[in-house]
Amino acid sequence: MRILYHHRTLGDGAEGIHVREMVQAFRRLGHEVKVIGPVGEVLPEQSRKLRILDWTKRHIPAAFYEILELGYTLYALWKTRREIGTFQPDFIYERYIIFNAGTTLGGKSRRVPVCLEVNAPLALERSGEPDERLIFRRLAFAIERWVCSNATRTIVVSTPLKDYLESTGVPAGQCTVMPNGVDPAQFAPRPKNSDLLERLHIPPDCVVVGFTGVLRPWHGLDMLLTAMGNVVRQGCNAVLLVVGDGPYRAVVDGIVARECLGSHVRVTGRVPHQQVPDYVALFDVAVSPRAPFYASPMKVLEYMALGKAVLVPGTPNFLDIIDEQVNGMTFPDGSAAGLETALVSLCNSPQACRELGAQARRKVEARLNWAWNAQEVCRLISTALGDLRGRS
Repeated sequence: MRILYHHRTLGDGAEGIHVREMVQAFRRLGHEVKVIGPVGEVLPEQSRKLRILDWTKRHIPAAFYEILELGYTLYALWKTRREIGTFQPDFIYERYIIFNAGTTLGGKSRRVPVCLEVNAPLALERSGEPDERLIFRRLAFAIERWVCSNATRTIVVSTPLKDYLESTGVPAGQCTVMPNGVDPAQFAPRPKNSDLLERLHIPPDCVVVGFTGVLRPWHGLDMLLTAMGNVVRQGCNAVLLVVGDGPYRAVVDGIVARECLGSHVRVTGRVPHQQVPDYVALFDVAVSPRAPFYASPMKVLEYMALGKAVLVPGTPNFLDIIDEQVNGMTFPDGSAAGLETALVSLCNSPQACRELGAQARRKVEARLNWAWNAQEVCRLISTALGDLRGRS
């Protein structure tokens, strides 16, 4: 099939990984993909447009920026209709972005199916940001509801996100839950790198508890550090390895100092994504302490692909990914004591860690990968095309 893929992201971070991986997965299945959007397919580090767009977002007034976002709908409508005429796609794959109805309008106007991928309820998310509060809030919610309701198929990354969108008026049955994926070849199990352990000053006999990602307040690192302090005080020979950097780094460093955890915590700073597998390979227990209620954290899928024992909150979005006591363990959401208990259990049970990790890898190979997601999208659209032809 011929797929027109639109996104209006800056192409960096997790969103950039998601875009590139899905495009590659479609192509590996033999489909022809054309990517359109402000950045297109250019890698973010190579894009001059990215720097311009990032500067614009940071320096112009919020109201004016939202007007530009609304104006993008007209550009997206024109661009989509133009590409339909020249590229003649079988369907359009749209990564949802706030204020943009143009891609869905363009597809509907030319009778081309639109598959909408929704990773977050952006109107709700941006309404809660103190430094990015929406000016045209009611319009943002209205457009989000309309786009999610009028795409041919709406793909959401978690069950809570589906439930939330339906609570706003999106018709029941419109959304299909499809958690994020991972590339099992890139994130393949591998032995611990002894040289890397030495560079990080981690003794080879230590249990390594790990976390990867941008350091932000909502990731629950404060809770993880508190739990880790108690784990160490109970006599566990363990080290916490935090792979990443970010605006929460100063708080992390402060907690480490207050809890006297300096000899039991390593923070790497920013690591290029292609090097992340080597760091995760050092983990014995991989933790995602907290996430927004709607999220499908890619870090958890990467942990699973590398065959690690995963420890996550027992919330519905995480339970879309793991099966409790089969390919991962959970603790009560927000409970440092529950996290501590689970950590002690895993730190003292290397066999359990190996078994959970092996089962996690099997689930990634069978289902939680980009190829499966791309194939399922094509199946859903093929079904929709058949239904449309049947009605015509």
